[in-house]
Amino acid sequence: MTDAPSRRLRVLAVIASSDFGGAERAFASVLKGLDPDRFQVFVACHGQGPMADEYRRHAAGLWALPLTSIFDARSVVALAGLMRRLACEIVHSYLWTADVLAGLASALARVPIRLATVGGEYFRAVDDRGIRRARKALLSRGHRVAYWPFDRVIAVSRRTAEDLTSRAGIRVDPRKVITILNGFDLDRVGSTSGVARADLELAHAAPVLVTVANFVPMKGHRRLLEAMPGILARFPDATLVLAGSGPGLAAAREHVAAAGLVPRVRILGPRADGVDLLALSDVVVLPSVAAEGLPIVILEALALGKPVVATRVGGIPEVIQDGETGLLVPAGDPQALADAVSSLLADPARAAVMAARGREAVRARFSADGMVRQVERLYLELAAAKGLMGRERVSPRAPQAATGRHRPKAVRSRPSGQGRPTDAARSTPAETG
Repeated sequence: MTDAPSRRLRVLAVIASSDFGGAERAFASVLKGLDPDRFQVFVACHGQGPMADEYRRHAAGLWALPLTSIFDARSVVALAGLMRRLACEIVHSYLWTADVLAGLASALARVPIRLATVGGEYFRAVDDRGIRRARKALLSRGHRVAYWPFDRVIAVSRRTAEDLTSRAGIRVDPRKVITILNGFDLDRVGSTSGVARADLELAHAAPVLVTVANFVPMKGHRRLLEAMPGILARFPDATLVLAGSGPGLAAAREHVAAAGLVPRVRILGPRADGVDLLALSDVVVLPSVAAEGLPIVILEALALGKPVVATRVGGIPEVIQDGETGLLVPAGDPQALADAVSSLLADPARAAVMAARGREAVRARFSADGMVRQVERLYLELAAAKGLMGRERVSPRAPQAATGRHRPKAVRSRPSGQGRPTDAARSTPAETG
């Protein structure tokens, strides 16, 4: 481990979302876990969504900014101004829109250390047609130019790292890319409130399938809904529970109604208790068709000891060993999904053995604490390389009260008692799927 700095390094963490999602959970885990004796962390996020309070609990200050358009020069100027006033030494961004804006702003503000975390294979075309497909194709080849200003680009899985450096088009210099696997928050998994099936009007003994994922094309909800008739043919009392938000939510509800799947499919919308829903399931399903990095929901499901059926895309095979710790099926294949889910429901003993193996494996390899320690090491190594370890900090000017839509808005709160002062809706990574 690199020696600790003689004073705290000032970090601005930037994320283009404050809604529920896997990237947001990973971001919150890093905020929670960073050593407050070494780092003073501030947050700039898009909006005041349901995750904003979680960010605020673990930050010295939080600013709500418009971070959904890469063409908004005022957002770049606002971010750069905030970086200067806070005298940030490290900027760390999450989600592609924030990567673009924070990369430009940090270069403008001459922040010494710049990092971005990439959570998947951005701009893979899924069910796109016409102009939208052409736009995706262009962005698929060109979006990685956003990482030119960064010192390091953190990939959340080995597959994500490979995509950054090898997909056709502009590529990220492999010397910049480092893999730090996503980790799950053990405290979050260990504090489930135990939502009862009766709370959701689910039959006590009937099989329950759960998918917690935002309704974007890459998550594959349509393929899972197409698989349900095959599952119901064998297990007519089974119920599928879907939780998440996103642009495809209304279409999913329409599909369920048109296919006559009510009440066997329950769409709950966005939920804060996603882990509790996983805990009441018999099988957790993630039917993603593309672009996955290393899904937090799979880590949480396995950590809870739940059997998992998922698709063989992105970093998912780095978590699940097919037939040993879960079942993997080809992406976009409803029949394969139906067969895999049905096989676990038909053989609970086999499902339990897989779940136990999965729980042991994920708890050993994918902790949030391990993830955060690697991030800390990277911060300190870069700080040492840039000569920041012993440099005295120039006291920043206090951020002024913001007025107008594009001035940084500080959101303040009382100290949280977690060892550092506190002062304190998901834009997807600009169409990841």
